[in-house]
Amino acid sequence: MRARIPALVLLAVLTLPACTGTSRSSSCVNGVCTVSLSGEQTVEIEIGPFERDLRVAPITPDAVTVTARGESADLSPGESAEVGGLLVRVDTIAGRDVGLQVERS
Repeated sequence: MRARIPALVLLAVLTLPACTGTSRSSSCVNGVCTVSLSGEQTVEIEIGPFERDLRVAPITPDAVTVTARGESADLSPGESAEVGGLLVRVDTIAGRDVGLQVERS
């Protein structure tokens, strides 16, 4: 029984990052994608045959940095910018959660 306790503790520690990891959801209508994400990450944007990776990091209380194809912009809620062929608008920032609108520029 004693050998099982360390194994259970190790299993709990190894699964902990899954609980604090990243998550995202997105939907695209008429060429505009709504993206909601939690935590810094790279999101693949697909608008028809057009595909682009969008990096969202770092996230601060007042702004988020978005990067695509080597172009970056620091955006606060309500602001938008063109980066790497995408027009990105930040709708919300709440802790680690970010809401974006993304379309082809």
